[in-house]
Parts: sequence; structure tokens; C-alpha cells
Amino acid sequence: MKRVLVVDSDPRVCQAIHKALSVMSHAVSFAFDAVAAVSEARKQNPDMIIVDLSLPAGSGLLVVERLRALPAFMRTPIIVIADRGARLETERIFEAGANAFLPKPLNRHLLLDYVGRLLPTEQPQGVWIDASQPMAK
Repeated sequence: MKRVLVVDSDPRVCQAIHKALSVMSHAVSFAFDAVAAVSEARKQNPDMIIVDLSLPAGSGLLVVERLRALPAFMRTPIIVIADRGARLETERIFEAGANAFLPKPLNRHLLLDYVGRLLPTEQPQGVWIDASQPMAK
């Protein structure tokens, strides 16, 4: 089971992401401001972080930059979410170290697609899956 930390000051957004990710059986935890985001990430060592751009006690960009400065999070997938107007800041979002950007309101299918691409399910080592062949029964 993968661990996902969701950082957003709006409990409704957190709940919507939790509900969406429940189909993937990921363990989801929350932080509600920029200070708690870094603290919770250090405590929990999540496999992925989803962070809102606009947070109390600091910006989501600052959270991404601080996490990327820590060796434990240099390769952790980070998705930044923000209101549609933040599209103008996408260059800054990626420069800070985010792997993906999703505008609000969140599209559930797009969220699941991004999470699936950035946080693939674990396959046993040495097992190859050939998608052109039918699966064994």
C-alpha cells in the first residue's frame, strides 16, 4: 500500500482526493498548512505528495522547494493543485520541483491518471508483463 500526503487548507478538497484515491487502495493522510506539510512529510515519509499552491503559513511552491531540498524527497512524486488562474505560474511550479500540475476544480479521472503514472503499483521483481498477450487465468 502506497502512502499519499495531501496538503490543502480546504477539508472538502482533502476529502474529495481521499475518496478518489480510495479506489487505488492508497493510505491518505493530510496536512492543512505549509508548516505542517513539511513536518508531516518528514514524519510519514509518503510515497507521493499532493500540495495546493495556496496555503496558510506559506505557499505550496515553498513547500515543494523545501521538500526537494531534503534528500528523502528528491525523487518523491509531487503534484501541485491550484485554482485555474494559477496556470500562469506553471513554469514556476515545475521549476520548484513539481512533477505535475492539476487545476481546480479537480478532474477525478485526470487525478487518478496522474497518480497512476507517477506512483505505479509494485510488481514483483523479475516479472515482465506483455500487454499484447492475454492474461493467464
